Amino acid sequence: MTALLAHDFRAVDTAQRLCDVLTATHQLSCEVRGGYGLALVAMRCGLVVWCNGEWFWWCAGWDRQRRRPVYAFCRVDELEQAARRVAFHCARLREWQTQRRQAGEGASCS
Repeated sequence: MTALLAHDFRAVDTAQRLCDVLTATHQLSCEVRGGYGLALVAMRCGLVVWCNGEWFWWCAGWDRQRRRPVYAFCRVDELEQAARRVAFHCARLREWQTQRRQAGEGASCS
């Protein structure tokens, strides 16, 4: 087990608060991991939310023209708003995964 540094605690604590709200309010299963000044909230829907203690951010889509991910951001002091946005995006991901399974394309994200 690796020891968490002082700056890791803020990120992990903040990410855990987001995970707690997602679980209690939106009934979403998640897990928090931390290190190197960042914390990750891994969602069952396949979404990963990063946190540095000041911001949450997650991949919200794909820009086909630029061939790169598009990220959504939210300040950590807007915890409830971040949880709502993450929950909404998880619902969209589940719909997309269901549609792909029904179309026989598999459920992997790319």
